[in-house]
Amino acid sequence: MAKTGLIFEGGGMRGLFTAGVVDALLEKQLHFDNIYGVSAGSCHVISYLSGQKDRARRVNVDYCTRPDYFGLRCLLTEGSMFGWKLIFDEIPNKLDPIDYDKVWQKIRTEENNSEETSHFYVTVTNARTGQAEYIQPKNTAELLDVCKASCSLPFMCKPTLINGNPYYDGGIADSIPVRKAIEDGCEKLVIILTQSEGFQKKPIKHPALVKLLYQEYPKLTKSLLRRHENYNESLGIVHMLEQQGKAIVLRPPQAVNVSRTERNPDRLNVLAHTGYELAMQAL
Repeated sequence: MAKTGLIFEGGGMRGLFTAGVVDALLEKQLHFDNIYGVSAGSCHVISYLSGQKDRARRVNVDYCTRPDYFGLRCLLTEGSMFGWKLIFDEIPNKLDPIDYDKVWQKIRTEENNSEETSHFYVTVTNARTGQAEYIQPKNTAELLDVCKASCSLPFMCKPTLINGNPYYDGGIADSIPVRKAIEDGCEKLVIILTQSEGFQKKPIKHPALVKLLYQEYPKLTKSLLRRHENYNESLGIVHMLEQQGKAIVLRPPQAVNVSRTERNPDRLNVLAHTGYELAMQAL
């Protein structure tokens, strides 16, 4: 049988579209050999692997208006605009616990390599090299750390340290890891994007400011300045695979009226419902 892959793009709160798709995937009980998550997309993968329907939506919508979720309070207390303590500790471990047993039943490891498991790759950007890395988490602590690293947006967050190495948002170096999936032998793909068809990423507006802020990481700066080129090239590959019948691409049907840091629950719920309905039809 053809090797299958599932790719979740990031996009911050635009990922509520992905949250709706997750519920459709769970209802359809689809299995994939390889799963790739980028930034917020990596967090949605966890809810998918745990089989907890509606969790991907809840953990964003139910908490996004709290002052310890995003904003100046988080910046003053944690050094990042996002409240990492709430997002990667209190919510997954206490407020809306992840079913970790189920997650590890689904992730392929040396100890667990049954046909029902999947290789799970979290895309991160190494601040020193500026290159994408695809980390396969081996335990629960690492699972949350690498997802946090993949969500660490430049300009809003400090880098996340893993084994002494600083990492930022995986979307900087590889927003849609379709090349990685092809290299890994995936012949059939389901790709969830968070921008509508026809979207093209534009160059960063203030390159001089980027160079100033990240002079400690010149290779990261280079990746940030080339991000739009890499992103648009990936979109070209996605389009080609879709035309060849090698990929099912799920994307919002129109331009998304939701920002990366959206905190309006009504808008977020509408976007999640859109993702669910579209995925149920397409799959």
